[in-house]
Amino acid sequence: MKQVLSILTLLVVTWGFATTRPEGTIVSVQNLPGSVAAGFHIALSGRKILERRLNAPGFADLTGHILEQNYRKMQKDFDRLGCELQFYDYPFIPFDDYYTRDEMSFIRGKVPNKNVSKAMSLVAELIQNACVVDEKGLAQATRSCTGGNRMRASLSTVAGNELRTLLFSEDYPSYPTYFKGQAPSLEMVHKFMKIYFSPTNMIVTVLGEVDSNALKKSIEKDFSGWGGDSSRIEVHKAKQTIPEKKTASLETRRKSQGYVLLVRPLKDEMNAREIATALLFARQVSDAISFQLREKEGLAYSIGAGVRNIGGHYFLTLGMGTSPKFVTSSADRMDNMLESLLTGGKIAESELQRIRNSLLISRRMKRLTNVNKAFFNGLDLLWNRPQNFEEEVDNSIKKMNVATLEKARALLSGPEIRILINATDESVEKNNGEKGPHRKHP
Repeated sequence: MKQVLSILTLLVVTWGFATTRPEGTIVSVQNLPGSVAAGFHIALSGRKILERRLNAPGFADLTGHILEQNYRKMQKDFDRLGCELQFYDYPFIPFDDYYTRDEMSFIRGKVPNKNVSKAMSLVAELIQNACVVDEKGLAQATRSCTGGNRMRASLSTVAGNELRTLLFSEDYPSYPTYFKGQAPSLEMVHKFMKIYFSPTNMIVTVLGEVDSNALKKSIEKDFSGWGGDSSRIEVHKAKQTIPEKKTASLETRRKSQGYVLLVRPLKDEMNAREIATALLFARQVSDAISFQLREKEGLAYSIGAGVRNIGGHYFLTLGMGTSPKFVTSSADRMDNMLESLLTGGKIAESELQRIRNSLLISRRMKRLTNVNKAFFNGLDLLWNRPQNFEEEVDNSIKKMNVATLEKARALLSGPEIRILINATDESVEKNNGEKGPHRKHP
């Protein structure tokens, strides 16, 4: 989903404006006539890059709680505008893959079109107030943060962090997403926020029925003249290494559950059509393993496949939560099913149509509201992609045929990497357990 970030001067287009100012905030505004409400998104660049630079793991998450505290103090002002905000991991719309991202954090919201300029000015004030947090506010945020994160150590997150360590040990942080440490010094928090919340490190995108030119100028004025003097944290494609040992086995204190993560690197610099092929094939894989291992065999409490981007690189991932005694054998089963789909016969046209429709519906649902559209526009600017990139991918998915889908194998560019969590040494064949023996994939 990404390319190397190099923030360039962006062209003004007929439906909106996207400009850069020297050492200033990037602002993009789109006028969408007929919009019920405006959506806005403020991307804070380089989340884990800055955490690693300052040795401040989880600080972006911690500062999200500081923002939330100040939002509550200013709640009446925002309510008068009909404005609702969200910070990082406080969802009011149910698409969790938006919230915890390596390359950025964000502030976003929705507001009636007529009040969007006032709302953005108020958000700028909110950020400035948060950046001068005192000891009392920091202690409160730390308690809120660590308490709320006690249940966030999912096995899938543990597997993802281990994968980052294996692939990007020399160049990209594998720090945990959520803050769980002891209260840091106020000086360190101020240092982090001075850089992270500097207007120079922000990309602001707005969509709604608005006066694009006037709103762009208003935002540029409100998001200037304050914050740190740091330049933007450049998000970049991480240097990737394929580990010599392709399987990593981990043990956690949660012995009653196990997890499997299978990862296959995809080629770099994929165009929209190739991304569409990878997404469609991943949906086919997800349906196959879910039906067989969860629905037919009852082995999985969570399962699925998808295309993920880590450090600017694409990966085909297969994940499954299961009993510890089925971890190793399930990994083999999932690998065999993947190979069968890669080398098997042609998929029926009717099946392709079903998968295509399912994928398109889920993708379009994620861009249904203006606040979500603003999110994707901000992501495009962050990674220097064409605006409306997701629509380009959708159009390629629509045109996909059986012959094109069969080319998915050519997109794989590296060996399989396995992360096995809490795998036991028990043999499935000897100890069938409650689930019974594996059934062969037809």
